[in-house]
Amino acid sequence: MKKLPFGSRLWRRLEIWADKRHETLLRAQLAGCGSNVSIQRPVVINGADHVRVGNRVSINAFVHIWGQGGVTIGDNCLIASHAVITSLTHDPQAPNHAETLIARPVVIGHNVWIGSHAVILPGVTVGDGAVIGAGAVVTKDVPPGITVVGIPAMPRLPAPPPGS
Repeated sequence: MKKLPFGSRLWRRLEIWADKRHETLLRAQLAGCGSNVSIQRPVVINGADHVRVGNRVSINAFVHIWGQGGVTIGDNCLIASHAVITSLTHDPQAPNHAETLIARPVVIGHNVWIGSHAVILPGVTVGDGAVIGAGAVVTKDVPPGITVVGIPAMPRLPAPPPGS
């Protein structure tokens, strides 16, 4: 196997160092962080001091979390790339939306899988074992063990039996 040029090897080492440094800095800012947590770069967590992450959680690249209203992520959760979790919103009835800020906590249970490009809005609780389909926009609580898909996210209907 051919050895990479020195410059390529150096660049790769710098990337690995930057990834580890980013993860270490984010972990230090969190209100709580369990063991075996993987946070891929680039992940943005605003209000990290209001975010708690359980054990064995994987947060993939390009995830954005607005945590100022409180975000809790349970154990054994998978958060796919480009997902958004926000605990902040604005008052749609206000004459000037920018002058309002409403904070509502988000709670994600244990063993939850959040698909790529999913959006979880303020005040939502996702029950243990739930699956949030790719691209889903979660506006209401998700019961434990349920898979939701679509905009707005709704329970996935079982597939019809073959031949029907």
